[in-house]
Amino acid sequence: MSGLTSLRYFFALLLLSVCVSTASAQQRFSAGPRVGANMSTLRGDVDGYKLAPGFVGGVFLMYSSLNHFGISADVLYSQRGGKYSETVTPQAGNPVTNTFRQQINYLEIPVALRYFLTLNGNFRPNIFFGPSLALPLSAKRVNTKSNNVDQPDVDNSDAFKNTDLGILAGFQLNWPGFGERQRFLIDARYTLGLGDVTKLPISGGRGSQDIRSSTITLTLGYGFGVGPEYRSRYRR
Repeated sequence: MSGLTSLRYFFALLLLSVCVSTASAQQRFSAGPRVGANMSTLRGDVDGYKLAPGFVGGVFLMYSSLNHFGISADVLYSQRGGKYSETVTPQAGNPVTNTFRQQINYLEIPVALRYFLTLNGNFRPNIFFGPSLALPLSAKRVNTKSNNVDQPDVDNSDAFKNTDLGILAGFQLNWPGFGERQRFLIDARYTLGLGDVTKLPISGGRGSQDIRSSTITLTLGYGFGVGPEYRSRYRR
């Protein structure tokens, strides 16, 4: 999937989400920071990769209508990749075990259509899904070892495509914060890449080059109410 095609798909999904969410006339906005951790790996035509931890953090903007629906968008710095291990046996000699962590640093822009399970109260959990567009900033192999002997880090940014379009789903818990119209948010999500993220062969590839990202994310956020707060018979 080309970068231009990925962008077209992303904005089409974004437009659809906005149209559905804005079916009600009134919304309430909130915004704030979000920080947490990724557990990610590479799947598909590749062997030897397992889940590896990475940092994720940034800001979000969310609004919810006066019924069950809402929509949110994040701008995140997101570390993805995977932990790789292989053991090879030369024709003459002992087996050699090579390990490294493939780290891909992304600017990630996920957009989520949300369904709130309650209309009012201090505890308003919600489930969500939507598209996620990730733009790679850099990529490198780190923590490389050959038979437990440290090796230098290697920049392999050229091996990865310019976009990674994915689909995400998850749930969020939230409760009142320290002040009026402030909330703590715990967000858990899974993001599956929809296309091959590579443009050059990478370690562990089987040759057909359909390698996709797979990421579990857990974040803690803090939201601040923005703009006027609209009231209805469902007090929020």
